[in-house]
Amino acid sequence: MARFVRGSLFALAALIAACSSTGDAGGPPLLGDPSAEPDPASPDKGSSEGTSPDAGADDPTDPVDPDASVAPARFVDTCDLQASACTAAPAGFTEGSGLAPVDRCAFGLVESAGLGTTPALVTALEKITTKVGVVDVLADANRTATKTTSVPGSPSGVAYAFRWQNDDNASTQWVPQGITGTADADPTGKVGGKSAVLVSFYDTAENGTSNEGVRIAFVDTTTPNAPKYRFALLVMPKGSAAAPTFDPVKIHAGGIAWYGNFLYVADTTRGLRVFDLRHILRVATDAGAFGCTGTTCRAAGYKYVLPQVGKYDITSACKPLFSFVSLDRKSDPPALVSGEYCSTTACSGPLAGRVYRWPLDPATRLLRSKTTFPTQVFLTSHKQVQGAASVGDTYYLSSSAPAAGAGALYRVSGKKSATSRWSDSPEDLMVDHAAGWLWSLSEFADARAVYAAALTSYPKP
Repeated sequence: MARFVRGSLFALAALIAACSSTGDAGGPPLLGDPSAEPDPASPDKGSSEGTSPDAGADDPTDPVDPDASVAPARFVDTCDLQASACTAAPAGFTEGSGLAPVDRCAFGLVESAGLGTTPALVTALEKITTKVGVVDVLADANRTATKTTSVPGSPSGVAYAFRWQNDDNASTQWVPQGITGTADADPTGKVGGKSAVLVSFYDTAENGTSNEGVRIAFVDTTTPNAPKYRFALLVMPKGSAAAPTFDPVKIHAGGIAWYGNFLYVADTTRGLRVFDLRHILRVATDAGAFGCTGTTCRAAGYKYVLPQVGKYDITSACKPLFSFVSLDRKSDPPALVSGEYCSTTACSGPLAGRVYRWPLDPATRLLRSKTTFPTQVFLTSHKQVQGAASVGDTYYLSSSAPAAGAGALYRVSGKKSATSRWSDSPEDLMVDHAAGWLWSLSEFADARAVYAAALTSYPKP
């Protein structure tokens, strides 16, 4: 793994760390009416990322504010100055033995060029579509969920739950995976006066030509007894400024996290995809090829698309998997918590799964460095983990073990671990601090629920 050595990095790191802000302070404006919100990028500044999810070179310099004489300082990590190695599990590491620290410097993510500015292709797409906001999509909900008191697996402390519309509940083409919401996006728990939950679904024909990629359900829970929702497709811009178009984003999307205006989507073997919720686009819904022709854009009949604005690629010899991701907005600094699904057939073994804490900059809502290293990495001592979230030093891990669809929730802190019943076929997790809830969802067809359970029902082990 490459290391970047500069003589003054230690002093700079200390200075920036001393000046770093915490929690929910600062940051760009959140989401409402897109026409009323300033965009930090000028239309002529954008990423050169173009024709495919893996296209584009990394800019060796940080983006510069055109109105500033000096580029904003970025945090410099001492991991840039030292060699590192993949860490083996300690002697006696067994299932349920708690968290085992791993060398954090063995893992890194590098930011794509221009992330934080609006890509030129997104600006070009906005000229031939209509830009809308999250509240507009919620107001245009066309599907009806049903509040329920029954969650498959009967986890304790369920405070709220809903089931999808029948065709989405039964679909074998589209499978739900990741969960986030306004509880992540803003400390008030609302955006534009609305409470909402977002859930990612992936098309099971992941590599097929008919694969439509990933769709995000925008569920309006402002009136909890009558939740309604609408889907938007994730897309990858391509083409040119004169002739922009887009492709579907064909990934598993096992976890999502919404922080400020950014939606982070787990890309299993590559890292994180980044989408800006200030740039949702309304497109034509008539029949036609996927993408744009002239001044008309279509997305397989979907009315809304959300274009990718950047990514974080793995840049380390020890390759982490991004099976899921959540947000810890209460830590200092706030962090994305990602992790790995491991079993007897995945990873190097069932107990090889790790969780990672990727530090965020509260001012930009992006990872805090051009190359970001996790602040902590732990082996979890549990198998088949499908989602992770943290509250203080306690990690909540949803697991699809034991087999046959039943699920478990592991609570792990230090060397202690406790197991609780969770939903069948559980997936990603989200912490709602304002309500004191832990959100999750189940994926099996005809037994799908999205639910929130009281954290008090699952105390620290």
